[in-house]
Order: sequence, then C-alpha cells, then structure tokens
Amino acid sequence: MKILVARIPEEGSSFEGDDPGSVMQVEGDTFIRESGDVHYSLYVQHVCEELVVRGNLSVELGLQCARCSDFFSTTVGVSDFLRAYPAPDGTDSVDITEDLREDILLNVPGFPVCSEGCKGVCAQCGADLNKSSCECETEDGPNPWTALDGLNL
Repeated sequence: MKILVARIPEEGSSFEGDDPGSVMQVEGDTFIRESGDVHYSLYVQHVCEELVVRGNLSVELGLQCARCSDFFSTTVGVSDFLRAYPAPDGTDSVDITEDLREDILLNVPGFPVCSEGCKGVCAQCGADLNKSSCECETEDGPNPWTALDGLNL
C-alpha cells in the first residue's frame, strides 16, 4: 500500500480498504496455505517531517494445526499497528506494504490449533484421534512414564 504524502491534509486522513492477499507472500510456505485480502483501517498524519500511520489490520489465513496437521481457516488481526516513516518535503509517496505484512505475520500464532477440542494425532501410530481412536490407546502395555509415578521427591 502506497500513501501519497501530498494528499494528506494537516489534520490527517483515514484510509479503509483491502489489498490483495498476494502482499502476504505466503506462496510456498509450509504452514500457511492461502491468504485472503488484507483489510486495513488506518489513520495517517503528516507530523513534522514524518508520516505517522496507526490503525487495524486483518487477513484470513489458512494455517496448519499444530496438533493434528489439518489446515483450517482463521482471521489474524493487528489492532495496534503504529509506524512513523520519514517524509521530508518533496516526498511523493511512502510504501508501507512490508510493515503491514510484517505486523500480520508477527501476530500469527506460533502453534495454531484448529479447535480447543482438537485431540491431535497418536504419538505411536500417527492416527488422527479427531476422526477415530487407535489401537495404541486401548493397549494395556507397559507405560514408560509409570516409573515416574512412584518417584518420591
């Protein structure tokens, strides 16, 4: 998104709209599949020789669940976007696209989960426990953690 500095009045201006999802540059990413349009609601002021931009950002992303590895759709939002850009006299425009992208990606959860009730996959056989149970759950074989139950600290 480029902001034309000459069009910003002294009291500031509000901008609301959408940028294409391609600005997120998530093609080929392992954990993020698709990206919807980036929605922004920004207030821009020209203060001294700087352009101050603040507001909200949101985008719908397809993320891979950290428990079951299925992809799910969620909205990632930034409610406190704030940046100052140098804009001395004679500056035509300021491109804030990289900062929008960065702030959104910093707000993507480190371990996204498709739902609070997600059971994940079996650590032994890899079966998706959300879809069915596995034989590993019903086996009464030795549990390697049983020895720690008797530990008296």
